[in-house]
Formats: sequence, C-alpha cells, structure tokens
Amino acid sequence: MTIISILIAFALCYFVRDLGRLHRFEWIKPVTEWCSDRCGHLPGWSGVTGFLFYFGVPLLLLGLVDSILVSALGVLGGFLLALAVLIYTFGPHDLDTDIEAIIHADDDEEQRRALTSLMGENPPEEEAACQATAVEFVFREALQRWFGTIFWFAVLGIYGALLYRIADRMNEGDLELDSEQAGLFRRLRQVLDWPVAQLMTLSLAIATDFDSVYQSWKQYHDEQQHGWFEGDNGFLLMAARQVVLSGRAARDGYADQLDGPLSCLKQAMDLVWRNLGVWLTVLALLLLVNVIA
Repeated sequence: MTIISILIAFALCYFVRDLGRLHRFEWIKPVTEWCSDRCGHLPGWSGVTGFLFYFGVPLLLLGLVDSILVSALGVLGGFLLALAVLIYTFGPHDLDTDIEAIIHADDDEEQRRALTSLMGENPPEEEAACQATAVEFVFREALQRWFGTIFWFAVLGIYGALLYRIADRMNEGDLELDSEQAGLFRRLRQVLDWPVAQLMTLSLAIATDFDSVYQSWKQYHDEQQHGWFEGDNGFLLMAARQVVLSGRAARDGYADQLDGPLSCLKQAMDLVWRNLGVWLTVLALLLLVNVIA
C-alpha cells in the first residue's frame, strides 16, 4: 500500500498541477512566533523541549486523524490519508516547472534574473561557477522537494513524510527560533537527508556513469577527511556537478540541443528525472515481489 500511495501521489502531482497549491507550510511561521512569545519562559523551551514540541504535536494530530479515518473507513481511510499527506508534503513548488521557466526564458539576462529569483540569491558572475551553482541547486532542491519525502514515507509512512517536511521548513531562516533549537533542527535535517543523498548518488551512478560518480563520491570523502557518516551531502552535489559539467549528462535526450550559459539546468533536471525513474522502478519491483509473495 505504501508503494502504491507513492506512485499515485506523484502521478497526481505531476498531471494535476493545481495540487501544487496545497504545498503550504506558511502556518509554521506564526506558530513559532506565538510559541516563542508564550512559551519562551518554560524550562528547556529554548532547547529540547521546544524542539520536540514543534514536530511532536503535528505528528500526534496526524496520528489522531489517522485513527479516526481508519475507524470510519478502514484501510481506505488510511490510504486516502496517505495520499493527502504525500501530496501535501511534496514541494514547496514543482521543481520541473520552475526549471522549465528558467530554461525557456527569452534571453540570457532574463534567465539569470529567473535563476536569482528561484535561488533567492545572486549566482556567480563567472560562467563556470554559475553553471556549477545551478547544477548543485537543482539536486539540492530535488532532494528536499521530492526524494526526501519519498524516502521517509517509504520508511516511516505518513509520519516520516510530515516529519521530513517540518524539519525542512524549520531550517528556513525566517523563523523565530532560539539558537539551540535551530541547531537541533539543523542536525535533524542532516540526519534525515544523509541516507536520501546516499541513495540519490547511487541511483545517479546507475543512471549515468558509475565510475565517474563513484570517483567523485570517494574524492569528496578523501578531501573532507572524515568518515562516511559525517559532514554534509556535498558528495551528491559534487557527483552531479562532475557528470553534468563533464558533458556526460548530454549524451542522450534533447538536452544536448540546448545552448546558452544555463543549458546545464536542463541537463541536471534530466538527471533528476533519471534518478526518479530508478527509484520508481525499484519501488515497482518491490511492489511486484510483495504481490507475488
């Protein structure tokens, strides 16, 4: 049922674009402001207490809704809630449409303005650095918008999907969080992102050039001089950058027909689709094995 929910929810989000309007987590900002004003004096609120409260309460409410729907509708109720949670936690926007808007801009200057608007910061002026930044941005956003939700839903169900999206939203810089709380949420998202990034790197290797991706992955860890379970997800970004900027990403598809300084965006998005294809293929095989069993 979990695998079917993922496949149907992603298909609905892709073909019914208006569902993207449901990816709204703006409610978290007024909640954090209200809680900081009313609960800031409580013991431990600036640390673990507040940290547990911010994602514990939504998960408890979700569990209550799940119990009600399952009691009322049985398995169908749980299935419908799973679809709703997945659709809600994908996002915050459709990555492919955001990238398409940049690629099909009228000129290079408009492309850069659109990229700046999407990234929230000015990309580097130097072309090679701008391309590298653009590729990293696409994969970072793909992890946070799609793959993180898919992975944690597969592992922990509706609670994993909601937990991941809350952790992602709590790391945006517009919230009123104490420094200790913010540090805990940063650490939480690093923990949640790490296995997703590793699997994305593996699927990137399967979908493109295994040796190049592996060498990039190994080089990153050698340069950082830390273990596999430490650091950030730079190994994924380094591997994606290497595959795209070396030209290996443009060996098939119509991405090689594009030109301009940001044609690498299309190539990076093509790789994201290939990654997603690998993931969905594995999920479909797991479903088939489960049905046969």
